[in-house]
Amino acid sequence: MKTGTGHGCAEPARGLARWLGSVFRFTGRHDGNALAPAQHFRPRLTEWVADFALAGQAALDGPDWASRMVMFRVYYLGLAPYENARHFLGLSERSWMNWSEEIRRRCGAELLRRGMFPPRKYFRGED
Repeated sequence: MKTGTGHGCAEPARGLARWLGSVFRFTGRHDGNALAPAQHFRPRLTEWVADFALAGQAALDGPDWASRMVMFRVYYLGLAPYENARHFLGLSERSWMNWSEEIRRRCGAELLRRGMFPPRKYFRGED
């Protein structure tokens, strides 16, 4: 994780970390060790979320992408519900779809470039 460059990303990243933590907690096991995977991944998960925020910031940097950066922070990092985020941004469904595709394309390329996708590559250090 890069330090000192993630201004404004801390709180949305914490929200995403909480959500991703809940995803990792579910293992389908019903014994006492059901939370073991979550405990193992938790420190790296926080780093991944911070790096995800930085990747989005890098992919959507510049004045031409400022509105998409707001959408990225509100929806993808802040985890606002779709309808609330769309209303907040004042977007029609079609504009939302177009912006989402642009964000996914640019951020996806940045995640690949940084070795963050697939996640096993990041968490296990695989090439």
